[in-house]
Amino acid sequence: MPHTNIVLFFSAAAVVAGVLAKVLVTPKTRVHTSVQAIRTLLSPPDIPISALLRARSIPNQRLVKALGISSTFVSDDPDVHDDFTREAKTLITAVGTKDGWSRLVDVAETCVNKFLDTESLDYATFVQSVTFSVVLAGLLGTDIEDLVPADVAFVTEAINDRWAQSKGSSALPTEVLERINDHITRWVPDRTNPLNLIIPAYETMWRVAAIAVVYSNRDCLLRDAFLSYNENPTDDQFRALTTEGTGTRPSVEAVVSEVLRLYPPTRHITRSVDVPWWRRPFVPSVEVADVEEAQKSLLYGSDPESFNPMRFHASHSCPRRDQLYAFGHGKLKCVAASWAPSAAAVITAKIMAKLDDVAFTLIEGPSIGKRVGWEGWTIERI
Repeated sequence: MPHTNIVLFFSAAAVVAGVLAKVLVTPKTRVHTSVQAIRTLLSPPDIPISALLRARSIPNQRLVKALGISSTFVSDDPDVHDDFTREAKTLITAVGTKDGWSRLVDVAETCVNKFLDTESLDYATFVQSVTFSVVLAGLLGTDIEDLVPADVAFVTEAINDRWAQSKGSSALPTEVLERINDHITRWVPDRTNPLNLIIPAYETMWRVAAIAVVYSNRDCLLRDAFLSYNENPTDDQFRALTTEGTGTRPSVEAVVSEVLRLYPPTRHITRSVDVPWWRRPFVPSVEVADVEEAQKSLLYGSDPESFNPMRFHASHSCPRRDQLYAFGHGKLKCVAASWAPSAAAVITAKIMAKLDDVAFTLIEGPSIGKRVGWEGWTIERI
């Protein structure tokens, strides 16, 4: 009997120890859904840049194994941050000049035509391939002729899959990343680890463009806005609101802003908090900004869960593009926040110019996707 009691005691102690160990290693998470809480989380007062970088880099370590990136998104080194920011701003400035922008517009049109060369296309693969190629050729100088559609489709699908898989605990096959890098190195041979620059631009823009096309294809006013921008891709046209009869046609900027509000490509922004091990069961060590939920609040106008670009019209008095958090907030806000919406609009406009229901038409699937969920969506040649 005493022996049995001893066994039971040690068994119970082992169970308790196991539970305590799990509690200590499992981070406690707090989710913020209000705009003010998100602003405070992403731009806390009197915090040095090194601490901000550390808080961002720890949750992103999964992307190191998944995609092999080494940029500021996964590093707490201020020098890495400064180098990345400088390089990104240089690229954006170059395409922001008159000649640079004109070239980007031409690249977008060429890429759309290149990937439409078939009878039937998976919609998500098409938008991913176009956007990825625009980033490579428009920003990094890749020769479009080198971009074989099958190779581009493999790389974009692999990036998509590995990003999603990185959120799990399973090991990812290294040979897939090696194949990705073999293609990337061939397309961008003069840079070290080009994925550092490609991923943030591509990941944001393809989903914005895909959703903007869907809504514009459904609404003739939105379609006309993008067709006008296709003919005249200037800053003024980007922001132009046009009155037609008794109604007002929203600007391309308003459409893209509404996509960023209702379908933010970065739905959750995570920050790590340094908490002593003994406090972890009681104090959050992971803070999450739920951007998607916050941007559906009444701060953004009535019926916030519906798609309505006119909520960005001046007469509505709310909201503004700088009140959106898809690109973050504060010192670590995406350096392309002011450029990416225009670039996504150009891609959208070039696609809309082809979806005329004469040569090509968009066949809708059951529901609008995000990174995944585009099953049944196709572009068909008529």
